[in-house]
Amino acid sequence: MTSSSLPPETGDDLPIDAEFEPAEPKTNQNASVGAGPGWAAFVGLGTVSIISLVLAAISAGFIPGLQPGAGKVAALETGLADVTSAQSNNTDQVTSQAAEIAALKGRADSLRADRTRTVTDMRALRDELESIQSDIAALQRARIATLAEDASDEDRNFATADLAALDARITAIEDALVSQLDGYNLTLDLLKTRLDALEEKAGSETLTATTAVNNRTEAALALSAIEAAARRGRPFLSAYQRLDEAMPGNGAVRSLSAVASKAVPTRAELIAAFPELRKEALDEEAESSPGGQGWMRSLFGDGIQVRRKNATTTRDHLGLASETLEAGELAETIEHIRAIDTDLQAVFTDWLQNAEDRHLLEETLEALRLTMIAEERP
Repeated sequence: MTSSSLPPETGDDLPIDAEFEPAEPKTNQNASVGAGPGWAAFVGLGTVSIISLVLAAISAGFIPGLQPGAGKVAALETGLADVTSAQSNNTDQVTSQAAEIAALKGRADSLRADRTRTVTDMRALRDELESIQSDIAALQRARIATLAEDASDEDRNFATADLAALDARITAIEDALVSQLDGYNLTLDLLKTRLDALEEKAGSETLTATTAVNNRTEAALALSAIEAAARRGRPFLSAYQRLDEAMPGNGAVRSLSAVASKAVPTRAELIAAFPELRKEALDEEAESSPGGQGWMRSLFGDGIQVRRKNATTTRDHLGLASETLEAGELAETIEHIRAIDTDLQAVFTDWLQNAEDRHLLEETLEALRLTMIAEERP
């Protein structure tokens, strides 16, 4: 370098190490002096101010269609509408099952009434049969008495056989009626058992369906509260507890316990805090560098850098971290910061923890949202 702005030479005339690349020579900046009263600076400052105002208006939601989080809120409202529709369908199913149960109860009552009428008819028939038997017995005795003197033994035996056949026929009719009544009783008992089982099953299914619908509704409301708190960087312990009760045993819900009581910074807060930490890390690296780059950074600022050829420096990692952070890729940002020297990572300790919490929170909420959508589909 031949620029007069360099510090005085130490007297060492040795050439620069071949492993390092000399910085590009500065152009003559004096040529632009006097070209105008600093209009370029005024234009640049005005452009930055306008961009800042536009970004502030977008963040505050003053520009229609650019409200932050509007898409997620609309998706959540759609999910809640689906939950309400599913609850209405379950109510219709419960009503239909209740109607079927009522119909079965009516049929059982009708069978009970039929059985009562059958028993009454059988009792009347039995009384009539007993009366007939009495009449037959009386007739038999009278006939025997009338024909006792002049009827032969063969005629008496024939009459006795006819009466015995009639008695056997009456007995067979009685047995058939009793057997038929037993069949009615068995059918009625089976129907009653089936009806009781159906009532128990319907009650259990109704309770289960109602509980599931209530749990889905409560989970959707709790998830909405958590998302609202997360967008503002607020803790959400009570909403997390409601979500855990509505979705017991869910692994994604359990992972939220680590951040439920924290005020996790928003992405905007992380982006705003990163440049200052990046500058602090580069300053610390320059001061602790054995190559003596501290005075070069102090003199020339960030515009000069000495590095080994094909080496990835701390500045490179932090530059990539800044780009991925602006692009919304928190996971890649964290990886780039983890790749710098361990001594310099201490500068980002709190920021890294906040970034990891934010990444965990956003990924978990997205997984829960997809899980709830899948459960709502038939």
